[in-house]
Amino acid sequence: MKATGVFLLLSLAFCCYQGNAEMGGAADRGIEPACDNYDLSRGCTRIFDPVCGTDNLLYGNECLLCYQNRQRNIHVRIKNRGMCFNSA
Repeated sequence: MKATGVFLLLSLAFCCYQGNAEMGGAADRGIEPACDNYDLSRGCTRIFDPVCGTDNLLYGNECLLCYQNRQRNIHVRIKNRGMCFNSA
């Protein structure tokens, strides 16, 4: 039940976020997400398998990162699998 709540909160946060990726900056690094593996028109699974985007935002899974890229018309890549950590 807790995992479902966390997933729903993260999904809501991603839907409300209106930020942009850095142009020519962080979006150029990282791993290319395998967006062709997902049917984004049908939505994403609820499986929590977090990825940290090159925009330093946490996405619930790779599919959600691809979905947000399409929705916001940007190109965020995968910085690392798992949680985001500040590299300050």
